[in-house]
Amino acid sequence: MLLAAGLMTSCNTFEKLLKNNDFALKYSEAGRYYDIARYDKAVLLYENVLPFYRSTRQEDTINIRIARSYYYQHDYEMAQYYYEQFSRNFPRSGFTEESEFMQGMCSYNASNKASLDQTETNHAIQAFNLYLYKYPQGAKVAECREKVAELQDKLSEKAYRGAKIYYTTEHYKAAVVALKSCIKAFPDSKYREDILFLILKSSYLHAENSVVGKQRERYQLTIDEYYNLVSEYPNTKYKNEAERMYKNLLKNTKSAT
Repeated sequence: MLLAAGLMTSCNTFEKLLKNNDFALKYSEAGRYYDIARYDKAVLLYENVLPFYRSTRQEDTINIRIARSYYYQHDYEMAQYYYEQFSRNFPRSGFTEESEFMQGMCSYNASNKASLDQTETNHAIQAFNLYLYKYPQGAKVAECREKVAELQDKLSEKAYRGAKIYYTTEHYKAAVVALKSCIKAFPDSKYREDILFLILKSSYLHAENSVVGKQRERYQLTIDEYYNLVSEYPNTKYKNEAERMYKNLLKNTKSAT
């Protein structure tokens, strides 16, 4: 009962504060709530007083704190909106560099896992690259590069898994095309060895399932894919299977002559 009564009193006090016409008091209280990490209340007060502080020296502080408050509450959509508005409205503020980095962080945190839509992943990469372009000596350069590499890995995983579907559904010719496109788009993919092996295997199975008149040419092309794999990964984890296919390819090429 006492706890409930205390909470009700606290809520009533805050409601009265919001309705109060003393903007200096509300600005002060917003700062107090912000400092104790009550971002839900801080953001309400800052948004309430913002029109009163237009064109004052406090305006950029209020705006950046609103953006931060939403971010700290994991409301990345609203935080993104305020960070973008901040960069447009305060291009020479001391908080602008932070704002431009945090636009990337909002999209980074909103980014889906690799199997889902990657719109936010691409937005994050664009934002981090823009930061790197604008602030080559900035405080967040190392972190931006790290995040971009991580996000690129996510995109390459999505591309790899998408291309792999052609292999698992036995559309081997399409698998080779899709997997090679994946390599071209993401040459530094952490899945590079897996992709090169699947190109080899898909090419091999495509040749095996071809009409006799086209097999010799396709076996020879598949031998090239074998060399592509082992030249980069001499001790590939797929060595046994790759060697088995290679021996069959040599035998089949001769018999198809």
